[in-house]
Amino acid sequence: MNVTDIFVMNHADMDPPEFILWLDDAATLQAAHPLISTQKDQWAPGEVQFRAHKEAISKAWERASALNVCSTKELDAARAAALEDVNINASYLVLRAKHGKDDAWLHNNGYQAKEKTKRIHDRSVSAVALNLKAKNGPSIGEVSLNWDRDPGAGSYQLQICKGHPQGEESYVDYGFLKKVRTVIGNLERASWYYFRIRSIGNNEFGPWSAAVSIIVT
Repeated sequence: MNVTDIFVMNHADMDPPEFILWLDDAATLQAAHPLISTQKDQWAPGEVQFRAHKEAISKAWERASALNVCSTKELDAARAAALEDVNINASYLVLRAKHGKDDAWLHNNGYQAKEKTKRIHDRSVSAVALNLKAKNGPSIGEVSLNWDRDPGAGSYQLQICKGHPQGEESYVDYGFLKKVRTVIGNLERASWYYFRIRSIGNNEFGPWSAAVSIIVT
């Protein structure tokens, strides 16, 4: 049982805001996990290291953004250190699950299970609206969004509205996304924004989620 057979290890392909968000989510999930939080060996990286890497990458990303560049040596080093600990952590969880014959180590830990990436051609999109959540960050003028995974979806349509919507015409397409989380940047601070999302698959559209509003900080 190899780690790449169990988890989708695409963290090296994530842009800094997305990786920062993943580290934060994984740290929170592992801190609350009944096995990981109580039985993980001290030497294995986990919540504490993930939060430290999140802070290091955030600071390096802010400096790179201030310089109007995509990367710096500092940012590359921070990402490389985080990726090393992520790979060790994932391998450790797989080994503990195998050794203890307990798959609970493999769930609710921040990683995406490999089987969830299989494309499902025959399944219809869900008739239930997705649960969309929004929070400010990770940087100033940015909003992080995440929503439920729909097994029948090939992509997700995200729409945005600045200010209070007056009707359907108030929303504009932001994009068609493959993942169930994204970071929206370059937003005007102290302004209201509304977001909604729906599933798309097999020429079908799921219902729009309830609109989620947030004041950008």
